[in-house]
Amino acid sequence: MKWKILNKVRNKEIIKVLLANRGLKSKKEIEEFLNPKKPEDLTIKDVGLDSKQLKKAVQRIKKAIKKKEKIIVYGDYDADGICGTAILWEVLDQLGAEVMPFIPRREEGYGLKMERIEGMAKEGVKLIITVDQGIVAYSQVERANKLGLEVIITDHHVLGRKKPKALAVIQTTKLAGCGVAWFLARHLQAKKIDLDLVTIGTITDMVSLIGANRSLIKYGLKEVQKTKRPGLQALYDFAGLDKKKIGTYEIGFIIGPRINAAGRMDDPMESLRLVCTRNETRAIGLAQKIDQRNRERQVLTEKTIIHAREIWLREGGKNSLIFVGDKSYQEGIVGLVAGKLSEEFYRPAVVFSQGKEFSKGSARSIKEFNIIEAIRSCAEILAAHGGHPQAAGFTVETAKITLLKEKLGEIAEKELRDKSLSPNLRVDTELNLEEVSLKLYQQIRELEPFGQDNPQPVFASRQVKILDARTVGNGHKHLKLRLSDSLSRFVFDAIGFGLGELSSQLSPEKSIDIAYNLSLNEWNGNQRLELKIKDIKTKDN
Repeated sequence: MKWKILNKVRNKEIIKVLLANRGLKSKKEIEEFLNPKKPEDLTIKDVGLDSKQLKKAVQRIKKAIKKKEKIIVYGDYDADGICGTAILWEVLDQLGAEVMPFIPRREEGYGLKMERIEGMAKEGVKLIITVDQGIVAYSQVERANKLGLEVIITDHHVLGRKKPKALAVIQTTKLAGCGVAWFLARHLQAKKIDLDLVTIGTITDMVSLIGANRSLIKYGLKEVQKTKRPGLQALYDFAGLDKKKIGTYEIGFIIGPRINAAGRMDDPMESLRLVCTRNETRAIGLAQKIDQRNRERQVLTEKTIIHAREIWLREGGKNSLIFVGDKSYQEGIVGLVAGKLSEEFYRPAVVFSQGKEFSKGSARSIKEFNIIEAIRSCAEILAAHGGHPQAAGFTVETAKITLLKEKLGEIAEKELRDKSLSPNLRVDTELNLEEVSLKLYQQIRELEPFGQDNPQPVFASRQVKILDARTVGNGHKHLKLRLSDSLSRFVFDAIGFGLGELSSQLSPEKSIDIAYNLSLNEWNGNQRLELKIKDIKTKDN
């Protein structure tokens, strides 16, 4: 792995270097980052919403509440959509609306569906409010309008060639889908709206944690830890979490995947019921079921990754785009598989679940390739599709899969032809071990919460001496080290998760270069800095 040193200037003001690496250089930018606005003080300008569209939506919803019209909050089946649906449904319910939430199963497909719209019209529904989807639902919105239903779209996905002809379109890429729903809910009532769900949905959807999202997360993490929702409390218990220590990592890799698991493996409404229920007994039952679904999801994902990887390598493993699929693949996990393949081989990856008539695919990409633009350029052979530059999904007739593979492959070959398709490890700056201290660690904590566009700082140190090296963990997968500077004045323990295979290249007194994060090991009332190794370079590599 190649190291990309973002700032090579030796500067004792390390925090200023870290801020500059995140694009924060002016006094105003730094102040807004270190002291973000309280969520309730965020303005329409801060989040990039259209005030006219927001006003139209609020007026129409209040009219529907007053006239007791049936309203459907139509969400998406991932954690972002589930959390946003819950936020909007709860507020509307508290305001006395005749409202029901609805989240389709994955096999039904992403977004608004004609048959659902027609069914809702027959049931007397007058208003549909989308959450985390709908921005490219042109024909669906037109059909709804003809049937006498009005549609309000709330979404954060990239705009298509035009806006749907909805009553109001509340869209921005500065928030997650649940953030857009939270903002609309906030404008519907003066009462404070909890931040627990918007925090979970925002972190899980991996949107930028700079700007408005940073405000939501910085204050929202405390509410996630103190939540009174029985469903979340039960989920924490089954996941073995200490709620006082829940941060972006725990949400992104432990809580979020469990909320997602219901939609990937079964019915996403189960997760919606979990986060909304006020019944402790029901919460425990739902959390147990969802935790089991997540275990099943993990096993199935691992099997599918191995199978998809074999297909890709059998085809040569040389193309600029990975494009694999199979009848056995469950559509709920193809996005996870695409993400793993893209990460390992550093290429855009498309993985699809092959159906008899239609197949559903998910794509993950690298920073050098805008996958949603590529997919939209193939719109004439696709059914539903949508997403972001780095992640997207689509439905395609099975008979057209080969054609789609050829078209996307041609686009990728053209755009990536002259680029080196190998991952870079972004290193903020180089440090001598003598500069690593508890004081620096505490300063770095001021940059939290870490996440997209504000990653945990990575440092590099050269010519570090190995005092001890051994493998630990199941299957000896991890590397446990004791390291020092060249004069053995400063000694640190270090752990390299998943780096056990490097142990044969290491020996005491040998010097290595390391890239690492700083972490704090607390035990028996003592605090000790530990280096979390990201990568190691020896003379051999």
